[in-house]
Amino acid sequence: MSVRFRVKQTIKQAVQNVVLPVCYRANRGKAVDPKLVVFADAHHNNRPAAMELLYRRLNERGDFRIVEHYLDYGSAGAAAVAQHSMRFMQLYACAGYVVICDNFLPVASCDKRPETKVIQLWHACGCYKKFGYDAKDDIPPDYHGANVYRNADLVTVSGEAPVSAFASAMRLPERRVRPLGVSRTDLYFSERWRERCRKRFYEKYPQAQGKKVVLWAPTFRGNAGMPELVAPDLGKLQQELGEDYIVLARLHPHMMAGTQRHSLQNFACEIPTEELYPVVDVLIADYSSLIYEYLLFDKPLVLYVPDLEEYRTRRGFYMAPEEIPARIVTQEQTLAQAVREAGKEETTETTRERFLSAYMGACDGKATDRIVDWMLE
Repeated sequence: MSVRFRVKQTIKQAVQNVVLPVCYRANRGKAVDPKLVVFADAHHNNRPAAMELLYRRLNERGDFRIVEHYLDYGSAGAAAVAQHSMRFMQLYACAGYVVICDNFLPVASCDKRPETKVIQLWHACGCYKKFGYDAKDDIPPDYHGANVYRNADLVTVSGEAPVSAFASAMRLPERRVRPLGVSRTDLYFSERWRERCRKRFYEKYPQAQGKKVVLWAPTFRGNAGMPELVAPDLGKLQQELGEDYIVLARLHPHMMAGTQRHSLQNFACEIPTEELYPVVDVLIADYSSLIYEYLLFDKPLVLYVPDLEEYRTRRGFYMAPEEIPARIVTQEQTLAQAVREAGKEETTETTRERFLSAYMGACDGKATDRIVDWMLE
């Protein structure tokens, strides 16, 4: 772990544990406004996709006052982060609702007022690899502070199966984790949205017309300060598959800056992963939760996991990868063959349906409606 990263973590904890609670208490003199909804995020400079549909729905109603508060803390300077955090605490002290979709430390920096409800629209579906307090490297071992999830009143998950896993990872009672569905997946049930995605893709990649699209989308490994990547040779994969295929890569935002190091720049795609699902013919993934939403599109999946046993020991899973309706590949030399044969396996519809029912049963195009209903109750 670099010295720069350690210093940044120390400053962050000092601000969180001392400065922000003082700021919150200083603004508690105002009454809580039940119609004030604050959308906040520390990983983007604008509205994250996970928040888009709920934001639109509340905005359409017209009876909520919405304030958006975003900043990518990873790329912002210390002064900007401190200013953004303190401004959030002023809003937090009198907000009826706070909506987040990832770890957001300012939310956990104080004992919040019970009238304020924090909604965690977690950005990932299902429950695949361990995360949060169940993982060894998600939360730095030298982090000293309260449970980063402790103030969440509602955590929305994609189905019944993930409830206990999320409760464990976030150290929350299960009653706060509800299978209402993941709001952003509502879009996947819109044919109009799917057609827009296809149009955008083929405008950017006209050479893909008439070819099978293969997307490699690995999970994020390590932490924001030191991301890791286990990459196949995509140039070799493209060569082996031939001209009937086009191979693309979509990396986690924290890993995009390092694409040149891994000779992936010729394959890197800038289109958001979820917008690629309607055009992808075969997805190559590893331990990423995106496999759950991709399977909603009823397309073949290949898991390229050369470090499966090491990852199983080091990180761990909530479910065995062998349960996933996918072909598992551990040797790079067999990857091209697996891609060509993907979808030809004798997997019964019952297996896929049972899997989706357990892990994605609440993602039916109506998740946002259920979340709004929870707010109105």
